[in-house]
Amino acid sequence: MSNIENFKELYNFEFEEIKAESFEEIEKKYLAAYKDGKEKGYTPVFLVLDDNLLETFEINMEDEDTDNMMDVVNKNLEKAKSINPIEFLEKFQGQNTDDLKENIDEYFSEIDYEFDDDDKSNLELSTVFDYDGNFKDNVILVKVPTTKPYEVLAYFGMGGYNECPFPAEQVAVAKYWYEKYGAVPAAITYDEIEFYVEKPVQTLEEAKKLAVEHYAFCYDIVDQCYGTFEKLVDGLYKNIQWYFWWDKRIKF
Repeated sequence: MSNIENFKELYNFEFEEIKAESFEEIEKKYLAAYKDGKEKGYTPVFLVLDDNLLETFEINMEDEDTDNMMDVVNKNLEKAKSINPIEFLEKFQGQNTDDLKENIDEYFSEIDYEFDDDDKSNLELSTVFDYDGNFKDNVILVKVPTTKPYEVLAYFGMGGYNECPFPAEQVAVAKYWYEKYGAVPAAITYDEIEFYVEKPVQTLEEAKKLAVEHYAFCYDIVDQCYGTFEKLVDGLYKNIQWYFWWDKRIKF
């Protein structure tokens, strides 16, 4: 059975298998679906259905002792209601890193760093392409039956190990960012989430606060991706997309 056929067994959702040649093609496809979803009551998201993501879905069902994925989804949504996202981010960072500062400015040391002041309005969604720029196999665009975009992470939870938040925790934080920045999960792999952001951060002060939140949510984004908080701020400032990656090389 193919990975896409396996997905059909787990989720009774409308979806489209995607083939594309460029970032521009994917951007156009996503934004058209997002607009359509607002009118018709669904939220679109790209999924990369590799073996690891499908295994994650299976593990989630095993953990909840069910063979119905919607049982997992409903439990994630219910758990998310009791999570304070701001308190969670601070606690989660303290549990998983040694880098919990008392003052935001303490995270930043490159005094002469020159931030890019340009609007970053291209939605590349690089997670659906490989390192050579080729479009990945088994990519689908799913119409998730919810008008609350942050709930997408309850349906396709890929966390709970290697310092990656559990799906319910992801939902709670994503709701907070959606209400504040219009941030919407747009693409999910087994170890990555990319967001489309309708209201990008417009000041460096706010971008610095957001960078610390992103680090709390996913410390690999600094430690193994951007390298410094200044570069992370640069990536968030006036940018319509956010990227998260968790190092999951250890078998879960």
